[in-house]
This record gives sequence, C-alpha cells and structure tokens, in this order.
Amino acid sequence: MNQVESESLREKFAALGHKTADEPELADLVVVNTCSVTAKADRDCIAFIRKTAAANPKAAIAVTGCLATLEPGKILAAAPHATLFSNKDKENIPSQLCGSAPSGDFFSVTKFHGKARAFIKVQDGCNLKCAYCLVNLARSELKSKPLETAVAEVKHLVESGFSEIVLCGTRLGIYNCKKTGATLADLMEKIFALDGNFRVRFSSIESGELTPTLLKVLKAAGPKFCDYFHLPLQAGADPVLKAMGRPYDTETYKAKVEQLRAQFPGVGIYADIIAGYPTETDEDFAAALKFVREIALSGLHVFSFSARPGTRAAALKALSPKIVSARSAALRALDGELRAAYAASMLGGETIALVLKNKEGRALALASNFVNLELTGPHKSGALLRCRITAARDGVCLAETA
Repeated sequence: MNQVESESLREKFAALGHKTADEPELADLVVVNTCSVTAKADRDCIAFIRKTAAANPKAAIAVTGCLATLEPGKILAAAPHATLFSNKDKENIPSQLCGSAPSGDFFSVTKFHGKARAFIKVQDGCNLKCAYCLVNLARSELKSKPLETAVAEVKHLVESGFSEIVLCGTRLGIYNCKKTGATLADLMEKIFALDGNFRVRFSSIESGELTPTLLKVLKAAGPKFCDYFHLPLQAGADPVLKAMGRPYDTETYKAKVEQLRAQFPGVGIYADIIAGYPTETDEDFAAALKFVREIALSGLHVFSFSARPGTRAAALKALSPKIVSARSAALRALDGELRAAYAASMLGGETIALVLKNKEGRALALASNFVNLELTGPHKSGALLRCRITAARDGVCLAETA
C-alpha cells in the first residue's frame, strides 16, 4: 500500500515540474510515507526522519502515513520543522505544497519506477476490530477506486509493458465501487477481459472474502490470474484467534485452504502469523505449529507481537521477550521448511515466471505461485517466460526456459 501511494505521489510531483533526487541529502523536499504496524516500524520511521533532518537541515520535510496520523508528537520531537499530513490528506500533498488543483485519482499510477511489476491501489480502509491492530484507527474510512478508473489504469500499465499487475487494498476483498456497486469479482471480470499478455496477482485478501462468485471468476481467467493467495492467519489456535477478535476459526480457515487447492491445483498459499500474542499459552503455540504443518502452507510472514497504543491488546500483560523471541524463531524455522518443501514439490514441472532482474549472469524471476526462480540468463526484465523446474534449493527453484 505505501509503495503504490509513494509512487503516485512521486508522479504527481513530477507532473508539477519537480525532479526526484537521488538521495535525501540532495533534496529540497523530502516526503516520508510512514508505517505504524509494529513498534519497530515506528522506530525505523523516526530514525529515518531524524537522520534526514540532521543531514539536510535546509530541506522541507513532509511526513504522512499511519505514524503521522496516530503519533504526530513523536515525529515533531524528531523533526520540529516537519509538516504533517494525515492519511486522509496524503493524496493531495503535492497540490497542497505546490498550490495546484488536487487530482482526486485515488493514488493512480502510470508506471512504477524501478520495478518489473506494477502495483495498483483499488481499496482503502478497514472496519475490523482486531484487538492488536491499529489499521482500523489509522485507515478507518472505507473507500474504493471507481471501476472505470481501475480498469483504465490496468489497461494503461499493460500497454506500457507491465506483464504483472498487483492489486492492493487494506481489505481488498471488500472492494465496492460507490458509483456502480461493482464488487471485486466484477472488477476482475473487467480486467481479465482486457487484451494483452499479462497476469494479475492479489497482494493479500481475507480468507472469508473469497466468495464463490469471486473464485469462479478467478478460475475462469486461467493464466491471467496468479495461482497465489496471501491469507492472513495471525494465529493457529482457536483461543488466540478469539482473543484477537479474528472473524474465523482454524476449521473455517482450513476449509478455505482446501477449497483453494481443489480449484487451483498446486496453488501457493501464504499467511501472516503473529508470535507471542499475550494470551498465547505454550499449548496454544504447540497447536499453532501443528496446525500450520497440517495444512501445509507454502510460507509464512512472521511478526513478533508488538503492543500498539490504543488497541485492546496493549492492555494485556505481555509475554517475556525470551518467549516471544523463541516462538518467532520457531515460526521462522517452520517458514523455511514450508518454502523448501513447496519449492521441491515443483521439481520437473513447468510454470510461468516474470523476470525481475538480472544478476551475475543469471535471471531472477517470480513464479505465478510466488516461488523465486533462478534462470540461466540474462533475460529481459519484465518478460513472462515458461520455465521448467530442474532443482530446488532453500526454497528457491532453479529453472530453464521451456
């Protein structure tokens, strides 16, 4: 989300006649788009702002994003001369600073600077009340990009040479065009009807928001839809899920995973998971490890629990740092096992991969199911290639063009 928003802001400044500086130290204006999903994200943002202010005291600094929305005092303590913009004001930062008319294009982009893939934001806002999360406070307003705007944006990016489009949203599955009433399924139908050799990937989507209608549309798209789903899990034990306020239990989540595998054979299914939630017992954690192994996810994105001010979980007694660290390490080790097993399952098969870049005589590519590939290279960045998997090593597949 922040990547696509930042790219959109960069384009807006460029359209007003400004140039991108190579380093913050060389800039007249530094725009910092912050995150506040964890305490570490807060610290990293504050450290960058403080470092930038010290290295380039003459530069104007505009700070936006979730940290600026929720903790403006922390930012002003690090850079007193910074100008703050909340998430609601973020899109119009260029127009406010440059005195031009606001674009109101919902962070649209015409390209994606330095990337082989293009990211498009089509939805914003969350109304879930998860006990640990700040997102519903920082991005509380539910908004969706108009259907026609979203489809036109994809069409332009495909015609500009991008072969993979990643759709992003705070809660992508609740996309709803205010003007037409179009759902995510309707949007995908329109996108898949576009001409061109391209594919679409979802950034992340809640398991309960993969409706039968949406899955039918995705299945019918064939290779135009990546056989990859990132389904937030957050915990693998029902008592912890209930304490978190998540809208599912392990059986419901497992059923969705099984449904996806039945409809998309070989599909890559990845999940976020939080280590060391305050109410998580040793038995809960053991159950979580067992559950994740049982459903054989393709990989995990592991977070150590971080108490966020203003959330219900912040009032709970935290587990000891040693316990949290040990559980994080165990989950990361499990992630390595899962990725290695999933990559190995692809041996001898074929996949369509997007070339990301060339390095040291080989091409690094991304399979449709999100497995990383190494190809004898070089190959054109952004190209879609049919590849045959010849070996697997530490979760990465070695491949040759088929």
